[in-house]
Amino acid sequence: MCTRPIEQDGMTFACRTCDDCIATRRHNWIARAMAEKTQWPHTLCVALTYSDETQHNRDAAQMFCYADVRAFMARLRSAAKRYAKKKRLNVEPVIRFLCAGEQGDRNGRCHWHLILYSNVPLWDLGEVRIRRTLLQKLADMLTIGKRKRRLNWSLWEHGYCTFQEPDEGGMAYVLSYCLKDQFTGEKSEGTMREAKSENFATGLFRMSKRPAIGEQWLFQKMERLLAARAVMPKLEFRVPGMSGYWVPNGTFRKKALWALVALNKRIVWTTGAPAPQWSSLIASLEGSEADLEVLLGKPEEENPDIAAQLARRSREEAQRHQDAEFVRSCGRELPCWKCLNGYPDETLARLGLERYEDEAYEIRYRALPGFEDPAKRRSRPGAGLHTYCHLRGTAQARRVFPATGG
Repeated sequence: MCTRPIEQDGMTFACRTCDDCIATRRHNWIARAMAEKTQWPHTLCVALTYSDETQHNRDAAQMFCYADVRAFMARLRSAAKRYAKKKRLNVEPVIRFLCAGEQGDRNGRCHWHLILYSNVPLWDLGEVRIRRTLLQKLADMLTIGKRKRRLNWSLWEHGYCTFQEPDEGGMAYVLSYCLKDQFTGEKSEGTMREAKSENFATGLFRMSKRPAIGEQWLFQKMERLLAARAVMPKLEFRVPGMSGYWVPNGTFRKKALWALVALNKRIVWTTGAPAPQWSSLIASLEGSEADLEVLLGKPEEENPDIAAQLARRSREEAQRHQDAEFVRSCGRELPCWKCLNGYPDETLARLGLERYEDEAYEIRYRALPGFEDPAKRRSRPGAGLHTYCHLRGTAQARRVFPATGG
């Protein structure tokens, strides 16, 4: 709780500069970063530094040159597209990020701390070396403890970089620097950090915004509650991989409250009564007028249409599951058994197969001489939609396999 709240027009606001406000802001960003991690198969904490080899690097080490980060992200995304094409991945590579620029405490040199989220392995993009040794395994690249492994990454041409495990500790380390703009002597006056504050302390904080970091996880949580016909008894979340609870604040808190209102309305429409936990939720927020104003009846025109957003997300999630199943069924080296059952023997022969009946008089397929077992070929992804798929030309095929679905 804020130790020096601001009173204005009969309302109370957090000061955002006291030690408690700093700790709350840091904890919320760690929770959001950990929540975002659940949405992606690959996450990595990265630090980017500047050498003194060129004039540009010497200048960038003295001031925040965010253009270097944008150029790095552009190279990273281009490398991800090449990787996906090379590996024949049937997904569009996506990379999201949190970026904190820091001016170092000791020498005042600027460098960057990033948390990167992606659906492709980031450490396989470009070349990562220690001196002249090319590294292939992530375990060989990660900094363990305080001894840094200084890496030369071909995608960052301005100096060395370090990789760190994206666990709660790694997230906390990176996100400590997103608060550097709060550590000036003026803002630190009267706090426990005043003696260590720097008059020149500087920070820069940027991130992916559409959707906001952690928002997808929040709405997935609401969708699970909707399926269970329940609301939360308290406004606190357990985020996977994170100790303790996340109590959101600011915009995220309002989104969560509006979503809970929408969930309870749907439960009332379905069952004729509020969710059993609704009264507990209201009781837990009894001391917060702003929260209760949302839960108990804010003017309708001021509420975002969370119900419509939840419905849209449910449709999108169902579409993603259908598309993923379509890829698993029709994007293999061999067509599915449903397609094979409709082919004449000549077409099967071109695929290296022949049809036969087993002892139970069921139709089976086996490989012709010189061809691999059909079950193994069905288990491997192909180069897009199979040429003989009977769904070729459909709207779903063109959407999921734009290069081969027509």
